[in-house]
Amino acid sequence: MAKLAIIYGTGFGNTGIMAKAIEEGARSAGLEVLIKKVDEASPADVEKADAIAIGLATYKGAGMPTVIKYVQSLSKLQLKGKVGTAFGSYGWSGEGPIVVANTLKGYGMDVIEPPLRIKRIPEAEGIEECRKLGKMIADKIKR
Repeated sequence: MAKLAIIYGTGFGNTGIMAKAIEEGARSAGLEVLIKKVDEASPADVEKADAIAIGLATYKGAGMPTVIKYVQSLSKLQLKGKVGTAFGSYGWSGEGPIVVANTLKGYGMDVIEPPLRIKRIPEAEGIEECRKLGKMIADKIKR
């Protein structure tokens, strides 16, 4: 079974809501899903995954430092050709997911763009967008 690893950091819980909705969409499309907060994750969690979704809030015009450090730790892995994406909630500017998506592209991943960004708390429409992203990841892996 194809596998998606969702690793995320969340400041106020909003990116966590998004992560869980992406998980729902991916599972409904037949993927095995590993979902972890970044402080509980290791690079080994994504090594055997077919796809990686990294979630983070924007912090000072970039991403949460813990998530950025985690993504940088993935540079030693063989990620070329795997599916990748980034997502996150933001209050002002929302650059965090863009920074991560660009880093994943630099690792040779097949990145789904644009990254999914939702301002503040994901409402019903935003949660549905997250579920669609989970299904989109599944479709892309299965191709």
